[in-house]
Amino acid sequence: MIRYSCVIMLLCVMGCADSSPEPQEVLEKSQKTTAEVEKKLEAIQKSTDESKAKIEAMKQNRPAPADVK
Repeated sequence: MIRYSCVIMLLCVMGCADSSPEPQEVLEKSQKTTAEVEKKLEAIQKSTDESKAKIEAMKQNRPAPADVK
């Protein structure tokens, strides 16, 4: 009984090892994901910079308090 259990365990371990992705695949997927995240981060930074520029422009064009009625 113990012998069969050991064989079954060995087969299970071998089956799990075969289904693991290749290191090269993992590396390529990671690099692709990193590139996508960097693009999104750049877009967010650009949007943030544009918003800051608009806010600064609005602050500079704000009417004086005496002019507001």
